Amino acid sequence: MPIDLTVVVLRWLQFAAAVVALGLPLFRIYASGPVPSRSVRRVAITAGLLLAVGAAAGLVAQTAMMAGGWAAAADPASIGYVIQSTSLGMAHIARAILALTGVAISMFGQDRKVAQLMAVAAFAGATASFAWSGHGAASEGAGGLIHLIADIIHALAAAVWLGALAGFCMRLCRPFGGEIETTTRALAGFATVGSAAVSVLVLTGLINAGFLIGIDGVVRVASSTWGLLLLGKLALFILMVGLAAHNRFTLTPALARAITHDTPTDGPVRRLQLSIGLEMAAGLVLLGLVAAMGVQMPPASM
Repeated sequence: MPIDLTVVVLRWLQFAAAVVALGLPLFRIYASGPVPSRSVRRVAITAGLLLAVGAAAGLVAQTAMMAGGWAAAADPASIGYVIQSTSLGMAHIARAILALTGVAISMFGQDRKVAQLMAVAAFAGATASFAWSGHGAASEGAGGLIHLIADIIHALAAAVWLGALAGFCMRLCRPFGGEIETTTRALAGFATVGSAAVSVLVLTGLINAGFLIGIDGVVRVASSTWGLLLLGKLALFILMVGLAAHNRFTLTPALARAITHDTPTDGPVRRLQLSIGLEMAAGLVLLGLVAAMGVQMPPASM
């Protein structure tokens, strides 16, 4: 596999693992446990391990890209140089360590509230580290800190949204009995959190775009690979927002009415399964586009 494609795939793996490792346990905390704790812990541990492995492999692939070949990536001196001399290298190491810390806490802390919060904090740190391995840390001057903070918040908000989708997918896979009512309340309750996450994503996305596109770069958006990937990302984001609105204002109320009037819930549940599944799939594809954008030159740098 070509080095640049390997880097993109490993970035994609890390993004997907991070949003699940952070977002799913966080969702269980603020949504009052609509997902079984054992399932959450098992999935979070798996995602955390994938994140740690992806970070280590990503460091090797990034070293190969910077050095111009896989042979250099096999040289410990080359990897050591990337770790010591670049924020990208340090970010990969920090991500792996924080991910493994979150895994260890999840494994041995069981369901204790303090342990849950500590695991979430570790995974949040791992997710925030993406800002130092992408374009977020490239801006200089007074605006550089603003760009970096916006990138961190953008990643955390994405984890909140996609982690909740993972939770709903887990719950809707095998709904039965009173769990349908619990899931319905969680869907209705997520409206505020989801709306806040979307608002934060829009605001921080605009800030990031301002730094990466710039006034002069607007005309180069449609003619650059980075710009085309951005347009694809925006299209998927709009699709996800549309699906989320459909879930909130149409499908969830329909399921609530079915429960209230004691009518069959199979139809409403199936429609929610399809809609949330499509929203989650669109989110995963969107993460793939973001992974590819990280190795392309934005218009402001051309």
